[in-house]
Order: sequence, then C-alpha cells, then structure tokens
Amino acid sequence: MPKKRKDGRYQKKVTLSAGKQKIVYGKTIAELNQAALAVLEEDRQGLIVDDKTLVGEWAKIWLEKYKANLRPNTKAMYKNAYNTHIMGMIGDMPLREVRPVHVREVMAGVSEKSESLQHKVLLTMQQIFNTARQNGLMIKDPTEGIKITPHTKPDKAKYLTKDQTKKLLAACDDPKALAFVALCLYCGLRREEALGLQWGDIEPDSLTVNRAVAFIGNQPDPSQELKTKAAHRTIPVPAPLREILGKTPRRGLYVITETDGGAMTKIAFRRLWERVERRVDFPVHPHMLRHTYSTTLYHAGVDLRTAQYLLGHSSIQMTAEIYTHLERGDGLKAAGRIERYFLEEQPSKTS
Repeated sequence: MPKKRKDGRYQKKVTLSAGKQKIVYGKTIAELNQAALAVLEEDRQGLIVDDKTLVGEWAKIWLEKYKANLRPNTKAMYKNAYNTHIMGMIGDMPLREVRPVHVREVMAGVSEKSESLQHKVLLTMQQIFNTARQNGLMIKDPTEGIKITPHTKPDKAKYLTKDQTKKLLAACDDPKALAFVALCLYCGLRREEALGLQWGDIEPDSLTVNRAVAFIGNQPDPSQELKTKAAHRTIPVPAPLREILGKTPRRGLYVITETDGGAMTKIAFRRLWERVERRVDFPVHPHMLRHTYSTTLYHAGVDLRTAQYLLGHSSIQMTAEIYTHLERGDGLKAAGRIERYFLEEQPSKTS
C-alpha cells in the first residue's frame, strides 16, 4: 500500500526480480504508480536499476577492459576520438539518459571533418554504447540508425597506371626508397609490413610477412604485431623485385633501415617518402602501391581466394569489393566495343 510522507509525497516498495526491494516516490498516486512501473520495466529488460554510471566513466572501463589487447596505434585512435570529439559533448551524461539526439549533436560537430574521422567517432560511440547495453547499463543503443555526413568530392586515383608505375620506379634514386616502393608494388605489402621486413624473411622466390613496424609517436612500436592473423603470409617474389633487392645495401636486420641499421622512425620514413613524392608529377601515397598490386592480381587472372591470401585480407569480402570495382571499370571500358558491334550489325540502307 502507498504511504504518504511528511513532505506530501507518496512512497511504496517495489520488489525486483532478484528479490531486492526498491522504494519509489510520487507527488500523486498516479505518479507513484508510473514510477513503480518504470522501475519494473527497467528490471524486466535487464537494466541495473538506479544505475548512475556516466558516459565518461564507462568509456574508461570500455577502453581498459575491451581494448586492452589492441595494437597501440588502434587503441590511440579510439582514445583520441573519445577525448577530442565525444567527451566534451556527452562525457558527463548518465549513460541511461543518452538519446539519439545527443549522438547526432556529436556527429554534427565533426560533420565538416573527413569521412574517415567521422567513421572513427561513430565507431567509438557504437562500441561504447553497445557494450554498456550488454552490461545492463542501457536499454537501447542510441547510435542505431546514425550515419556520417558524406562529402561530395572528386574521385581520387586509387592505383597507378603502368606508365606511372614505371616513372615511380625510375624516380627512386635512393636504394631504400626503391626497395620500399618495389616491395609494395610487387608484393602488395602494407607500409608497416614493408618496414618490418627483414632479410631473413626473404627466400630466392618468396618472402614471408612475419612482423609490422608501426609507430608510437616517432619511434617504432616494439610489439611489431601484424594487423591480423591473415597478414601473416608467404608471397611470391617476381623477377623485377629480386633484381632490386639484389642491389639493395644490407645495413642491418631490416631491408629498409635507418642510417644506423635499425628500424625506421616515423620522421625518417616521412622524409624518405616526401623525397619520392617530389620526384614524380602525379599524386602518390604508400597505400596506392598496394592497390596497384591488387589490380595486378586481378588482371593476371588470380582467383579471388588466392588474392585474399596474397593481400592478407581477413575477410574475402574486402577482396571481393576490390575485384567488383575493377570489373565494373572493365565493363564501362567495353561500352565502345559493344556500340561498334551493334552499329556493324545494323542492315545497310538502300535507296
């Protein structure tokens, strides 16, 4: 039975599913009953009743418990997305009070930023709130249905033409730069995989990707972890790459080294790559070389499953998207040939 308090409010006890009792209050009997129903509904849906955990408090737990085993660069990406773009907007809000409108406010704050950054911010919020829901701190994920703001921009070249590839290789006057470019072009290595390659990883006709050198600040990450398990692979070494590697000076364990023979620092690699960029008359970045290798596999008729292995993709869907894009391009190139065929097939007019 409801009990009236000295302050004029009503109160009553509600028994939760675990046997614990919760006291609810209301200015009127109707308000009291509504409060009781709300508590029972939270309990029914598995929520921790009366939880007051803040977004910022859970974000810290999420990062420590769910992201502890990530590579330092990946963990830093999540931390930067939260600290820079999320914390100031909703960090002090109780988790259970966050609604889609609050998530949209965060995304509006980065809407003018790159699509890549928007994806990182949204992904960070999705993971924070999804894990909070799994732990009974929220009923619904407020990021559901939220999307980034796409930017209208001209399509950038994703891979090099054959002519550009020849020019790039000819432009590399530094043996280290030439070895890096060749490893990415002829074996499809990611930047960190090429920088992590050691001479002991190379056989006469193949090389094995055993480690990756990413950066923490300016220094190489000592963990040398590969991006995924699929990144560990053995790749055939074509003749042009064998020739280039044969002329590359061996100054230490690594194929591409600092002047002292150690692993590259971030600044040293940036200088190396900026020199490469200055010597060609077209835009180029390291990942374009890997994309170029993907196109080589496609045009060489390498099947999808083998291409997935050689590229070190953890999902065949990633490889399929590349192949589908290239197939679409080939289809458009065929338009002229198709049109000529139909013109030739038309019956000639007689007077």
